[in-house]
Amino acid sequence: MRDLKAAPQRGLLIVNPKASTGSRRRTRWVRKKLDEVLDLEVEVTRRRDHAEILAKRGADKGYDVVLSLGGDGTVNEVVNGLVAGGRPAEEAPIFAPIPAGSTNVFARALGLPWDRRRASLAIVAALEERRVRTVSLGRATGDDVDRLFTFCAGLGWDASIIKKVESYRKKRNLGAHYARAVMAELNEHGVEGDTIEVELSTGDADLSEGMVVVQNCAPWTYLGTLPVNLNARASFNAGLDVLVLRKLGLSDAAMTAASLLVGRDGPDGKHAVTHHDLSRIRLRASLPQAFQLDGDYLGERTEVELSSVPEALRVAC
Repeated sequence: MRDLKAAPQRGLLIVNPKASTGSRRRTRWVRKKLDEVLDLEVEVTRRRDHAEILAKRGADKGYDVVLSLGGDGTVNEVVNGLVAGGRPAEEAPIFAPIPAGSTNVFARALGLPWDRRRASLAIVAALEERRVRTVSLGRATGDDVDRLFTFCAGLGWDASIIKKVESYRKKRNLGAHYARAVMAELNEHGVEGDTIEVELSTGDADLSEGMVVVQNCAPWTYLGTLPVNLNARASFNAGLDVLVLRKLGLSDAAMTAASLLVGRDGPDGKHAVTHHDLSRIRLRASLPQAFQLDGDYLGERTEVELSSVPEALRVAC
């Protein structure tokens, strides 16, 4: 990769035109600001996984900076493309996520504003000042999955809720969507799921009958401006954190949902157990369970391994 101090920075902006807060006028404004500090090219995604292809192509071509304009799904695809094949962080382009989705967890966890204009200005300043940090990522591997994630993965109840939330995407009130999905899941299936065995890199083991959530940073997600924390200690500078719900009855489920919606740092109840700074977490379910990665529902799984990938990605923020 070229010396960024000695040469103008070549930038590639990958735009998801279907992002929930997208508009051509706003995109033009972002491009104009980025043009002030980058020799910028723009690519627009056409389908699912297209952002990953474009990002890998950008990394192969030696772009200095690759930016995304979209939500967390677009971010996940771009990140997977940038470090495809195990490309080291120092050999991959610097990444900068400009928020344009409904939650934008990764961008906001980096400290970027939710508003795309203010986030763009912050990124422009970071590029001008050569402000770059290196963060860890997570990796999910199994029989039919091998994918990086930026902020979270989950097996069980939370992934089932995400599946329902995705069906409400055409409407805007995400907090209402989440509450509606929780109640729908309770009404249809309750909360007592099949057993999930949890094997930790420390040698410890646990069992869940509700859900397991793995975090690479905090918060877990946002409901509008409200941060939702399951593992408040999770950090880009450490390994993975995990929340194991050993058992979750109906009353506990209502209390858990309520505590998350009012912004507490974790669910209430004696059956919620957290573990911090792990290099690996293996999950085995007795029957197929809903699985999500970075808030994207990826179908059902019976077994998946989540591992920490330290210093995997350079970001401007």
